[in-house]
Amino acid sequence: MLEVCEKVMRYTEGLDFDTFVRNELVYDAVLRNLEVLGEAAKKVPDPVRARYPSVEWRAIAGLRDVLAHAYFALDDATLWDIVAHKVPALAEALRQILEEENA
Repeated sequence: MLEVCEKVMRYTEGLDFDTFVRNELVYDAVLRNLEVLGEAAKKVPDPVRARYPSVEWRAIAGLRDVLAHAYFALDDATLWDIVAHKVPALAEALRQILEEENA
């Protein structure tokens, strides 16, 4: 999951909202990686989810379902908020989790 977050952050580094929305390749790559992220979140074992309740596991998994099945229900501004704010925060949380789990 961390690798996917890092990809999304790398793909969108230096972009603003308008550039992101107009760049079809980046936009599509980000959508695909968010689907992968959601699918991976579904596979996180329940004990791990329970130890880290601050991570919005269900919301992440739910995003995958929205992207895969109700693509047009997600507006660009919401997607950009996820990319610009939620993905970096998730990446940081995942780094901390990995550090704790591997300690």
